[in-house]
Amino acid sequence: MTAPLLTVIIPVYNEESTILEVIQSVNQVDIKKEIIVVNDGSTDNTPHILSSLKYLILLHHQTNLGKGAAIQTAIPHITGEYVIFQDGDLETTPKDYLKLLGTIQHNDCDVVFGSRWLGKSLEHTYHTFGNKVITWWANTLNTQKITDLASCYKLIPSTILRELNIRSKGFGLEAEITAKIDRLVYTIKEVPIQYNRRSVAEGKKLRLKDGLVAAWSCFRYRVF
Repeated sequence: MTAPLLTVIIPVYNEESTILEVIQSVNQVDIKKEIIVVNDGSTDNTPHILSSLKYLILLHHQTNLGKGAAIQTAIPHITGEYVIFQDGDLETTPKDYLKLLGTIQHNDCDVVFGSRWLGKSLEHTYHTFGNKVITWWANTLNTQKITDLASCYKLIPSTILRELNIRSKGFGLEAEITAKIDRLVYTIKEVPIQYNRRSVAEGKKLRLKDGLVAAWSCFRYRVF
């Protein structure tokens, strides 16, 4: 049996200090894969760095449209059996792809989410508190219970991803995906993943307004 082909989608906005290392880390994962990078209107040196790289599909937005918009741009180019999203920073570890793939192949589930908090103690930070609140809100609306709504590691069969008909442009993406998977009665399993949180000074982009967008998206895509 041949190994499944994984499509890795990397939305990138102003990640000149980390994007090369991220792509190198993805390339080092020993699985058959393709990499789709969407430069989401970067204004730093990111486009130049990306243009020098081989063996990836490189797409561009002229202006910054948001993570969800970048995923929508990438979807028509997917050829993999499974899809995973990778942020352009160093907070998560591509080695965990193997764990997620193993889980979806050997467990009775349709989709696998990576959780930064499963089996761990939460750090007392503004971002982790906000994520905990949004995750609680999603669990209140949805039938399936998860621990980390905002995790970027969601391993989804490409057929299911296309069925979701993603509409969110920005950080409502994770809430929309979770709500629609639940509405379509696909089963979710979470597995713990590694996480190295970066600060706002290091380039973290989440803000309070993004949490409000996610909260509205939880309601919008579960109810309507």
